[in-house]
Amino acid sequence: MSAPHANVAVLAIALVVSALVALAFVWSGAWAYAALAQATGHTETTVLLADPHGDHVVETRADLGLLLDWHRGWVAYVTGASADPPRRFGSGPVFTADEYAHMADVRNVFAGAKLAGLLALAVAGFRLYRARRERRALRLVRDAALVAAGIVALVGAALALAFEPLFLLFHEAFFPQGNFLFDPATSNLLRLYPAWYWEGVTAAVAGSFEVLALVSAGVAQIALRRDSTTYTRAA
Repeated sequence: MSAPHANVAVLAIALVVSALVALAFVWSGAWAYAALAQATGHTETTVLLADPHGDHVVETRADLGLLLDWHRGWVAYVTGASADPPRRFGSGPVFTADEYAHMADVRNVFAGAKLAGLLALAVAGFRLYRARRERRALRLVRDAALVAAGIVALVGAALALAFEPLFLLFHEAFFPQGNFLFDPATSNLLRLYPAWYWEGVTAAVAGSFEVLALVSAGVAQIALRRDSTTYTRAA
């Protein structure tokens, strides 16, 4: 691989990592959960909660407001904004010990993702700084953004064709201890985060990345054309 091609590949990978991490944080917000719930018609569900008058659990309706409260608590916890996860509701805990253990692992993965995103951003900044000094930054941005868009498009196509097995493969890779497997009939965590949520968030992150990458490539190309038309050869 030639040096220019290597620079494009390195910057493309750095852009994919840093931007996807940033977009994952953006789309983890309560506004995104609410938008996806309303778009798919899942604005309420049922959860299992302790009976305040006994020692057994009862199936209870949870509206979107309550789901958003739990979602905010979990997002604050896994992103490091809060030291404690959502614990109790009414007379008892909402989630099981295994679910809390899994979300603690998710918190660790988010911490690793933040570090990876910052390192990728530093790599991208260094590559662009060096390219700017050599007066080839615009071309590098254009080419790397197009390559990055292609990478994410290929991954997105694979996810569209086989989301469930790839989603499972992701969990097996990042959570090899296997504590992400819960019974759909009894898990409140799965009721809070069902398939429609993960499919929607994944599509939103990938779609947002594609838009940003293509816009960046387009802006760089316009700037390159402008430079070429305004350049005058020295006498």
